[in-house]
Amino acid sequence: MIVLKILLYILLAVLGIILLVLITPAGGEFSYIDGKFSYKIRLWIINIMDSEGGGLYGWWKKRKAKKKDKPQKPKKPKPVKEKKSKKKKEKEKYEWEQEPDDIPVNAPATDITQPEPTEETVHEPDEAGAPSPENAASEEETGKKKDKKKKKDEDDDVIFPDEEENSDEDDGKKSLSDKIEFIVGIWESAQRPMLKIFKGFRLKDLYIDFVIADEDAYDCALKYGRYSTLVFNGIAFFSQLFTVRLKTVDVRPQFGVSKGRWDAAGKLYFRLGTVVIAGAWFLITYLFRSFIPEKLRKRRMKKTAARQK
Repeated sequence: MIVLKILLYILLAVLGIILLVLITPAGGEFSYIDGKFSYKIRLWIINIMDSEGGGLYGWWKKRKAKKKDKPQKPKKPKPVKEKKSKKKKEKEKYEWEQEPDDIPVNAPATDITQPEPTEETVHEPDEAGAPSPENAASEEETGKKKDKKKKKDEDDDVIFPDEEENSDEDDGKKSLSDKIEFIVGIWESAQRPMLKIFKGFRLKDLYIDFVIADEDAYDCALKYGRYSTLVFNGIAFFSQLFTVRLKTVDVRPQFGVSKGRWDAAGKLYFRLGTVVIAGAWFLITYLFRSFIPEKLRKRRMKKTAARQK
């Protein structure tokens, strides 16, 4: 019972960690102000990395660099001593002290009488070299069986050219139609889950402050028209796909000035749980919208074909 309780607690802890990772938002902040780009990647409150070299990644990088910079002490080579074991020394002494008379001589090889071959009944061919009647009958039977098998195989393999063409065309049409139906079913069932994933990206506190500048008033007006339409239409498009929350969006012209300003900042977050929810939604819609109805339709077609036969 104690082991089961421990295992249950471990399982609950793992599930809790997985749920926490799925619920917590991952993302970061970005900004481009006065020509300087800065970013910060976070997992909820934990700072993973940033443009200034901080966070967990920066700490790990500094620690790795410190390990490389540390002077390693040179290892002293150990003196190699050739030590012979006691058994090896005794073996060498025994080999040198042994006389040639003490060395055992191999005994002479004894004569081994081979058993005489026993007489067995062997069918000898006739004088003319023809096989026995029993062998001839068995060979005729095997030849007839082989001929019958060959004829059956040839009859089975024979296919008329018209039948071949029709079968190939039917198989090609069926395979193409099945593939098209499969792709259409996946697309129809994946539309809303994909939109759910896109809406999971949250762009918060979007700050845009553009000053379109040019010394020529005409060129400045043209640039202002282009950039303003691009910015506002882009925000409208992205707000349809993603969740966008604006802070300030300001695009204005400044005549008679050569240098403009392009300041932008925002926060982008995403939860991994939205991918899991979208995946489960996609599977359920595909099963009940495409997979099960298609299987039922094919089964009905087979039943009707069997009844007609």
